[in-house]
Amino acid sequence: MFWLPAGIHAVQLALCRWLEKNAVDAGSTAMNSPSSRAPASEDHMLPANAKIFLRMAWLANPFAYIAMFTVIPLIPHLAARLGLSTTLAGFVASVWMFARLFAFIGLWWWPGWHYRFGWLVGAYTLMALSFAVMLLVANLAVIVIAQLVFGLAVGLIYSSSLFYSMDVGETKGEHGGFHEALIGVGICVGPAVGATSLHFFPSRPNAGIWAVSGALALGFAALIMMRCRKAS
Repeated sequence: MFWLPAGIHAVQLALCRWLEKNAVDAGSTAMNSPSSRAPASEDHMLPANAKIFLRMAWLANPFAYIAMFTVIPLIPHLAARLGLSTTLAGFVASVWMFARLFAFIGLWWWPGWHYRFGWLVGAYTLMALSFAVMLLVANLAVIVIAQLVFGLAVGLIYSSSLFYSMDVGETKGEHGGFHEALIGVGICVGPAVGATSLHFFPSRPNAGIWAVSGALALGFAALIMMRCRKAS
């Protein structure tokens, strides 16, 4: 269980070194080519509603982190409920993280989700539903499938927030900082909501899950309201 993460980190470090070398070589070639001295092409044309997509992604992303950082502390409880060993729990509970990784790779290569409201709201809906299923259902196969859906959904939500932060407007540094700040909000609020609900309802072990699910529902309503306000 411990050697696998160490091996993954070693592969990442080697990949970073390889990418760094290729980036330096490509940059040197580009600087020496005649095209690098050519006038800049036309600015990238943004859709008229680009700013609303930026705001919607900023709204959705902290809620995704609320869900993620509610799941992580509950993994030991989930493993105990399913009777999993420590090693098996580590593998099973990391399925959604690998799904999120594959979502990042796929969305990097395929731009068809850009400025498509259906993709963002669909990802949010699947994220909220799979969150509840993953923590409330006591069937291993269902939990693994829910994790796959959850990982893909939160991957698209994060990618949306990061992409629109860098694509909309000229203040990319400020947008990137705000994107990261909202992640911090989600990381803090998720466990806080769960712990607070358990404090007030100690006899209900699933109170934290239902409280966070309610928060996700409020986020969904706010997302729809934001979209409808722009359309009206």
